[in-house]
Amino acid sequence: MDARLKDLIEGRGGNYLLPFVWQHGEDEAVLREEMRRIRESGIGAVCVEARPHPDFAGPGWWRDMDIVLDEARTHGMKVWLLDDAHFPTGFANGWIRDRYPEKGRIFLQQKTFEASGPAAGMTYRVGDFLNAFDWMHPEEKICGDDRIHAVVALRTDGEGALDLTAQVADGLLRFDVPAGNWRVSVLFVTRSGGGRADYVNLIDADSVQVLIDAVHEPHYARYGADFGTTFLGFFSDEPCFGNTKGYQFDEILGKKRMVLPWSDELGRLLVERLGPQAATRLPGLWEDIGAATPAVRFAYMDLVTALYARNFSRKVGDWCADHGVRYIGHVIEDMDVHARLGAGAGHFFRALSGQRWAGVDIIGQQVLPRLVDFRGAMPGLMQDPEFFHFALCKLGSSAGHIDPKKQGVAMCEIWGASGWATGLRTMKWVADHALVRGINRFVPHAFSPKEFPDPDCPPHFYARGHNPQYRHFRILMDSLNRLSHLLDGGLHVCDAAVLYHAEAEWSGEAQPLQKAAHRLSRGQIDFDVLPADVLCGADAAAAGTRIDAAGLHVNGETYRALVVPYAQRLPSALLAWLADAHRAGLRVAFADARPEGVSDAADPAAPAAAALLAGIAAIPAVPLDALAGTLRAQG
Repeated sequence: MDARLKDLIEGRGGNYLLPFVWQHGEDEAVLREEMRRIRESGIGAVCVEARPHPDFAGPGWWRDMDIVLDEARTHGMKVWLLDDAHFPTGFANGWIRDRYPEKGRIFLQQKTFEASGPAAGMTYRVGDFLNAFDWMHPEEKICGDDRIHAVVALRTDGEGALDLTAQVADGLLRFDVPAGNWRVSVLFVTRSGGGRADYVNLIDADSVQVLIDAVHEPHYARYGADFGTTFLGFFSDEPCFGNTKGYQFDEILGKKRMVLPWSDELGRLLVERLGPQAATRLPGLWEDIGAATPAVRFAYMDLVTALYARNFSRKVGDWCADHGVRYIGHVIEDMDVHARLGAGAGHFFRALSGQRWAGVDIIGQQVLPRLVDFRGAMPGLMQDPEFFHFALCKLGSSAGHIDPKKQGVAMCEIWGASGWATGLRTMKWVADHALVRGINRFVPHAFSPKEFPDPDCPPHFYARGHNPQYRHFRILMDSLNRLSHLLDGGLHVCDAAVLYHAEAEWSGEAQPLQKAAHRLSRGQIDFDVLPADVLCGADAAAAGTRIDAAGLHVNGETYRALVVPYAQRLPSALLAWLADAHRAGLRVAFADARPEGVSDAADPAAPAAAALLAGIAAIPAVPLDALAGTLRAQG
């Protein structure tokens, strides 16, 4: 800290700000003036956003980027680029739509019908389901059976299951219906029924390559000499599975009927995970098929988020690293969608695994002093103030702490789309809220060089000279830079950790992490959020995870207690780890109640599952509202 203070006293503090600067195709003089106004605000970098630009990666775009890069080179600024023509990342500048539609997103869809038996020699036109469903996509009309993934019949009393896939030919299913009432599921691959079919399939490496070819490679070809010096990297904005339309945030398996993200690789991995009964268990992704339902849903979510991490986040991150730049950004976190499908990426920590910084965003008055204790219905996105105030920024800072490649860096896109009523006083309060929760990089939202008034998501910090608070804006920016410089690279010290709840939600009822986060925060107990991956999964070795007399060590952080939000079920590896951690002396507490089942147990009644639950029986269950007091009583 003394060295950092000396830096500031001697004027050597760094830049920790990279505001969005929107591009519309303005005149050169206007663009240069906007860059000057940004510099005059005490800001040393920009993140260029193409969303409103009419000619991304075309002649008009290169003209404007040349101007921005020239200003940056001349005045010692840095440039980042939002990595698509518009958000959410994945449009690939229209290349999927216009050049490679065969590489776009595909989904798995279920259609059902009833059959009663015994009835010999029955024929069902399952191909008609596909044609009827894809009437808006005539190019997908069935001309064979290649799009049918599986046809499965489940007896409605749960006493039978048949894999009928091999009995489909020319769009016709022929089989002798056994005695009883049967529900027949036709599972087929489609490009219809989702929100953004003409986007990159983020779980398919070949599809993700289209994004790199459309955006990253052309910028490297033109500005390669600036990569790693003036041009610092690419920013992904809210990439998502996009298997539903809009932003509803409730895309949980079994709770909402929807098409599901799909790829050939995912299909193969599901068969490997679920074994010989894979086909007959797939309807469990949409409906209750009995005791096997949780394991099927857990397997799907575990695999689809792992593929997102490997084939999108880490693939793009590796490309950036190979070309001397960094990969940053954020996903949509709102309303727990960070652990869900649809507008989410399924698992916050996996989604950011390829990025060099952790990232979140605060927009649209989600975080405000008057809303901290608000309990009631609100319009728009602000339905869960408890999440926004007690969990959102902690997700970002936690990822920065536990991922070795992030080196403690956590970014927040801030103040956007909150209206002109958001002035400097409110902006400072929100920035302080983020700083004390571990955020140390900021993307102010936004500078717009468009002629005033630009109705696009204000506030705009200069607004072509019409923002009366611009003259004072630098005071806030200088403060943010100073505080970020003091805090950057410091050692985070906290006593507790809270288990990330994604895996719990995938297979049953689950308490979101913000419930425990709220109680600990009110009890003045600092915490990080830890995913199972860093405790007993794929990331544990890289993070050096271990337990000794001092507590739980993860990537240099030390936690003396671990709070597990209520989960109806947890994965077997995690249950075993929790039992071992408790025996090793780590204070572990289940919020409200212990788990009742095992997420990935093929047979929930098997002795192995019972043994795992018995192993955690000694771990205390503490009422949610008593968490902070209990931990304090334990020292």
